[in-house]
Amino acid sequence: MIGGQVTCIYRAYEDGELVVTGRLTLDDLPAVGDTVPLNGRPYTVRALDYDGGEPVLSLERRP
Repeated sequence: MIGGQVTCIYRAYEDGELVVTGRLTLDDLPAVGDTVPLNGRPYTVRALDYDGGEPVLSLERRP
């Protein structure tokens, strides 16, 4: 994870299918491969992009 509290847009996928999008405030900006908790479930960051300067996370559900 990389320094300071940040709000991200996220897109969460399960079995390759988009299941939910939203905003998530984290203590640090995660890197690809990091695990992020979402609704009590672990998700892996599979991509980190930026849209208008705002971080956008693509998350994949961990088994």
